[in-house]
Amino acid sequence: MKKLYDDYDYEEAYQKQCDTLEEWELEKLLKDGKVGCLYRTTTTKAENIQNGTVLLESQVYPAFKDKKDMPVTAKKRETRPSQRNLNDKNARRYLIRLANINFGKGDIWATFGWNDDCLPGDEERARKDITNFIKRINRRRKKDGLDNAKYIYILAFDGYKRPHFHILLSGDGMDRDELEELWGKCDRPNTRRIKPDDDFLITGLATYISQNPHGTKRWCPSKNLKKPDKPTRSYSKFKKGNVERMARDHEELKSQMEKAYPGFEFLDAEVKYNGINAAFYIYARMVKIKRKEPNKK
Repeated sequence: MKKLYDDYDYEEAYQKQCDTLEEWELEKLLKDGKVGCLYRTTTTKAENIQNGTVLLESQVYPAFKDKKDMPVTAKKRETRPSQRNLNDKNARRYLIRLANINFGKGDIWATFGWNDDCLPGDEERARKDITNFIKRINRRRKKDGLDNAKYIYILAFDGYKRPHFHILLSGDGMDRDELEELWGKCDRPNTRRIKPDDDFLITGLATYISQNPHGTKRWCPSKNLKKPDKPTRSYSKFKKGNVERMARDHEELKSQMEKAYPGFEFLDAEVKYNGINAAFYIYARMVKIKRKEPNKK
């Protein structure tokens, strides 16, 4: 195959939502488009370790035949999901995948803060307090014959720059009252057992903590988390004509996605376009729920 050009940040290049276009505007966009491209598909899966439910993300974006047609963006297509950059959409999505793989029903979602007499002097001291808290949890778990806890935490600050942190934490063998006692630095901790959504698992919860407006834009995961599988990529999953029909018709998009990924159910999608090159970007989410086998008598 002749070299194709797609090493650009498609999140930056395609920002205009197709659902804001009138039908005639969409038709004109397609008619005026003169740029030759194929569509590349990146597929990412996240399988929950508790129940085997698999969330799938499909990103369909143009790969150009001529380098001059490729959009000029500040970043390249893929960047490592840095723990220090929750402003980056790819990093947030990676965090959400980690959460959906490693946490589920019965695990703990909590927010802890500091009383006035315990306030840390700076961010470094705050993180030291959290690290010591996790060490106390693991010592307690070891005493009970349990492995170290899995966790993801994000340190944040309220409008008055008071620190607090959100944490997703293994729930096996953990009592919420005991957990609050192990923290011991605030009078009003908030701990809850996780109740995942049937389709999106804990995507909503993970999205919330990753988008905290007063956060430090950095998440801290434990080393024992199961990592997402590497994405797969294809130039042949969706033809250009199919993508254009998918951009026009939501039902066609749903049908094509379920055909391309047998066994997965379509959840939702967004379609964006670039008015300069008249090309589209599709981000779709799908799910495969592991059905329990009926008891054989």
